[in-house]
Amino acid sequence: MHKFVDILVKTLEYRDLYTRGHTHRGVFYALKIGESLGLSSKELEYLYVGGMLHDIGKIGIPDVVLLKPGKLTEEEFEIMKLHVILGYQMLKDLDVPSEALDIVLYHQEKYDGTGYPHGAKNGNIPLLARVYTIADSFEAMTSIRIYKKGKTWQQAFQELEELASIHFDPDIVRYAIKALESLSYVEANYSNINTEAEKIRWSFYYIDESGAIKGDLFLPTLKAFMEQRDSFCLTIFDIKNLAMINMEKGWEEGNQVLRRLIEAINIQYCISYNIKDLILKLIKENFVNIESPVVFRIGGDEFAVIAPYILPPEKVLGVVNSMKSIGINIDYLRVRFPEDFSTYKEVLEKIFAFTKLKLNTHL
Repeated sequence: MHKFVDILVKTLEYRDLYTRGHTHRGVFYALKIGESLGLSSKELEYLYVGGMLHDIGKIGIPDVVLLKPGKLTEEEFEIMKLHVILGYQMLKDLDVPSEALDIVLYHQEKYDGTGYPHGAKNGNIPLLARVYTIADSFEAMTSIRIYKKGKTWQQAFQELEELASIHFDPDIVRYAIKALESLSYVEANYSNINTEAEKIRWSFYYIDESGAIKGDLFLPTLKAFMEQRDSFCLTIFDIKNLAMINMEKGWEEGNQVLRRLIEAINIQYCISYNIKDLILKLIKENFVNIESPVVFRIGGDEFAVIAPYILPPEKVLGVVNSMKSIGINIDYLRVRFPEDFSTYKEVLEKIFAFTKLKLNTHL
């Protein structure tokens, strides 16, 4: 059974990098909670199998939803919710114990009946699913994600207590906290997945044709840099006459201008990284430990550069002058954290004001 489970889980791991650590840690926590509850060896085995397979239905979720680095829209979340039913349907006719299947089907249910897919509540949620839901949630609370900071264990314990009788079985929460308090941080045993293949797969989703990183990762990365509280510099570059170039000389010429801008930024900002390696670093935990500036394409003719230090103004002017020498006019906004902005709202207002200004200038 374990070999069968490993094959299925590894299949999902090839699609979803996050699954590796999340699943192994969640299962570890669940088994510790199960032991504290006095579950039998058979029940612990079911808990292991169900926990390892709980997200297997994500194989059927489109990449644009499954691999999205930020929070999902309501429509995207409805699609993501399908993974529970998909997982159950994939496994129900196979040699998987019904007790393990319960975890796959019920791990997103909540004690008060507000979960999915059935809105089951209280004792109508199978015991092992109630156990795994707590372990799964604790893992999510304490893990760093590109769109959020991880809670401390004490903060997570407090949240478990606050959500007892709402999301979680209050009786199991007491046992869970007692069991988890005796542990230290758990490192996941990652599978040996082909890193080069992984880089290529993620690059299709996150690398723009200009050679920059697609804008999906910009705002989460900006937030993460601010949360680190270290000084950094943000520059927004806008190509003023790209639309005219596209109309007069064609799209390929316009694409060449985009690539020339990225090249100029790389030279002036002394950027030194393999963009595929950087993509993987951005989506892994602790991704903000970046020593080189990062370039994002945030619009049709706009690029953002986050540099993990205060960049001299002459470097920005070097980019502008380099492009001017080939007939390309560039507007830019250069702001520093925390000198020019200290909150997320402030920096967004500055970006929007710059965007509005350059739109009015172009009219």
